[in-house]
Amino acid sequence: MTDLVITGLHHDTERKRSVVYVRWADDPEKHLGLVVPFGCSLDEVKDEAARAVKTLATELTSATVVSP
Repeated sequence: MTDLVITGLHHDTERKRSVVYVRWADDPEKHLGLVVPFGCSLDEVKDEAARAVKTLATELTSATVVSP
């Protein structure tokens, strides 16, 4: 099991979106930013981050890597 540590939450008021930033607990070189509902509060960020990670994981199961 991998633990992800929440390192930041950014609200972009111009674009009306919020992004949560996480890093791997066992490998700080790995980090990820995921869109969460705009205006997400600190009380909600853990659940929203978990939801965003699960959504991404599902999407990646059918992803293919292509050359530029």
